[in-house]
Amino acid sequence: MTMRVATFAMNRQMLAASLNTQAKMAGMQLQEASGLASTDYTGLGTDARKLVNLEVSAARSSRYEAAASNASTTIEATYNALGSIADLLSSFRSQVTAAQGINDSAATRATLVASATASLAELGSLLNTQYGDRSIFAGSDGNGAAVDISAISFDLDTVDTSYYQGSAGRLTAQISENQTLTYGINADAIGIEQALRAIGSVAQSGDGADLDLSAVLELLVQATDGVATLQGTTSIAAASAERAIATQQDLQDFYNNSISSLRDVDVTAIAAQLTAYETQLQASYAALAKLQSLSILDYLR
Repeated sequence: MTMRVATFAMNRQMLAASLNTQAKMAGMQLQEASGLASTDYTGLGTDARKLVNLEVSAARSSRYEAAASNASTTIEATYNALGSIADLLSSFRSQVTAAQGINDSAATRATLVASATASLAELGSLLNTQYGDRSIFAGSDGNGAAVDISAISFDLDTVDTSYYQGSAGRLTAQISENQTLTYGINADAIGIEQALRAIGSVAQSGDGADLDLSAVLELLVQATDGVATLQGTTSIAAASAERAIATQQDLQDFYNNSISSLRDVDVTAIAAQLTAYETQLQASYAALAKLQSLSILDYLR
């Protein structure tokens, strides 16, 4: 149909408006299908840089949380093992106490030596506890056994950590941008060395006739106090790891909500807008068709 000069400008405006509405609808239909404001960063305009920064921050926070969580599980395993060591010491102390005084006899001492031998083996096993692929009492390396007590000769009065097979350093975890958590207990710690020395000296005393049970008991008390201190240190590390996990989870909630506000769309709202635009577009095309059909001759008849 030939466009009439009198209606050309109006036709042009209405057609442009209709095409613009169609373009908006096409974009919104894509948003409705994907749930995203844009399928690439380019479509976000100035918000693209903000979104990238937020995504990087969220990923970094997730890594910090994972590090804190891994540390927390290792700390828990360490605390449980220390609890078992404390129980073992308490039990053996009771046996040493019972062997003193009126109960002291060759048979009692022989029984005590046998008990010490079993307790020493159990203590060695606890100190070589594996969690995952590492020995929890072996320091920062964590590879292989933490202790080897098969060849050491224990002397009640001589400190000796030659049984220790691990590394000097302790475990560390980066749990925030500015915080590194140091955790873990090495098997050459004072309380553990005292426990091994006290029990080991009894286990290696032959028939136990020459044992100074009072000295053994005194060293066991020191070992018990030392292990309790190690448990306290472990508890502090556990609390730090738990706080770090909670902090990073809160940060990720913030980052993810901020990311969603930039990246995601309200699909229900988009559907409602599309319905409105569709109605508007239908009305525009109807008006455009009517306008194109008008002729001055219709008014001169």
